[in-house]
Amino acid sequence: MTLPTILLPGDGKSVVMGNSSCTFKVTGKDTHGHFGLFEFSLAPETGGASLHIHKQMVEIFYVLAGEVELTLGERTLVAGPGTVMTVPENTPHGFSNPSPQPAKLLIMFCPDNSREKYFEGIAELRKDGRQPSQEELQAWARQFDQYPADEA
Repeated sequence: MTLPTILLPGDGKSVVMGNSSCTFKVTGKDTHGHFGLFEFSLAPETGGASLHIHKQMVEIFYVLAGEVELTLGERTLVAGPGTVMTVPENTPHGFSNPSPQPAKLLIMFCPDNSREKYFEGIAELRKDGRQPSQEELQAWARQFDQYPADEA
């Protein structure tokens, strides 16, 4: 049974992935798997996600603070607060923070696809400053409907 919930700023389980962190605000267990909503923080001049696709998931980004470089298909732009990017299935996309200021965005996944487990795994792979190989990262990502854009 899903319970009504109010989360205050800072509430929710968080994981740290290098210079980024992800706080799980709403997960599939809260929405019968329909969607998840995560708050993603990027340190200054930090990569986020390289160009990738999801075959069975729609992803929506909402910039809360700072500037985030968003890539959607062939288009790349530096986006400020209030910008929304909707990414249909099989559409190459990525994001980063090229600016000298921190950035924060909300990311929604529809359906949820246990997306929090993906970020927990990335945090574990990067634990104690470890730099996992691209092969390790891609193998983990494929389990959660995330594929390099060149596989599209």
